[in-house]
Amino acid sequence: MFDNIQPKWYIGIITLLVTLVFFIFGATPLQVHFGMWGFAATQLGILVIALTPIFLFKWKISDVMPLKKVTLKQLLALFVLLVATYMVVNVVSVITAYLFPAYTEINAYIAEFFASVPFIVAILLVGVLTGICEEALHRGLIQHTFAKHENKLAIMLIMAVIFGVFHLSPYRFLSTAIIGFMMTYIMLKTQNFLLPVIYHALQNIIAVTIGYITGAGDNVGQGVSVVISATAIGEILIITALSPLLFYAGVWLLNSSKPTRKAKYTALIFTLLLPVMGLGVLVASPTPSNMYVTNFNMTYYVNHETEPSVFDNFVIEYDGMYDLFVSISSEDGVVITSVRVEDENGDVVWDVQGGRFFVNRPTHLNAGVYKVTFTYETESIEPVLVEMHFSIRIM
Repeated sequence: MFDNIQPKWYIGIITLLVTLVFFIFGATPLQVHFGMWGFAATQLGILVIALTPIFLFKWKISDVMPLKKVTLKQLLALFVLLVATYMVVNVVSVITAYLFPAYTEINAYIAEFFASVPFIVAILLVGVLTGICEEALHRGLIQHTFAKHENKLAIMLIMAVIFGVFHLSPYRFLSTAIIGFMMTYIMLKTQNFLLPVIYHALQNIIAVTIGYITGAGDNVGQGVSVVISATAIGEILIITALSPLLFYAGVWLLNSSKPTRKAKYTALIFTLLLPVMGLGVLVASPTPSNMYVTNFNMTYYVNHETEPSVFDNFVIEYDGMYDLFVSISSEDGVVITSVRVEDENGDVVWDVQGGRFFVNRPTHLNAGVYKVTFTYETESIEPVLVEMHFSIRIM
């Protein structure tokens, strides 16, 4: 019945949509109830979704996921490209964290989740299993449905967007899209499914290892937030200056031929441009101490009789965009904390609530005096610990 169906782009898109539905209605409950083992089940579910069209339409799996011998030169190219991509992704991550402080909290929750199992188990699940299963879907099934398109750059851009959307996080979209772009390039150039699998696995293993070493998830729910200043953006732009030359070298090694003169000059221009941009940001950056209108942590024990906490006389000196950030954590979420920001006329400019959450929102504030009120709702007679971090930062 399905024997004559050929790979078409819409089959890849439909498969992606099926995967996203599975994430929402299947993967989320699995991971909430079973933690990292639910994550492993999710990856196996992705693999099943990827393999289903291949067997249904009787495509040759060797055409969809071609396997070839991996040479030492290719592994070296993979390592060089991995380092270069990691540098660029770090720049994107730092800028994202500067614009949206909640991004650091998201990364902390992910690190905490991965650290819930022993390190070697995390490496096997997040690195090896994810590399195989997610690449079977992306560089395998989905990319195969675009194989007949002649515009390779268009394929790389489409696959980058798909990989970014796949991670279901607007904060992580650009960084994951960059990684997806590079893995698609590797697959197109080598036609060896093993190489993007190795690249993907190494990328995740590095992230997991750094999370374990730094204890990135240790402060989740403790009212502690990593502060990213504009100075950090300038510094990382300077550090990343070598990435264009690394991309140039990696492409050279992978293609077994010297890149064009245009590619060489482009790499040199960006190598010179990045540190200049970094120095420009450093010169123009406000010092961290001048970035915040207010920035504080609080730890309270509250019950059903606790009165609201009021902090007033926060002065906004200039009209402009400010980043409002709040992180709330209560024991078992039994206390619902409301955070309300009002201007001097009593108008509410921000109002959020929850038992355990973090929110940041760029907001336009007019010059004036502001008040922040924390209100606690709980039926508990016994004291319950509530931890909060609140900041208003100049953007």
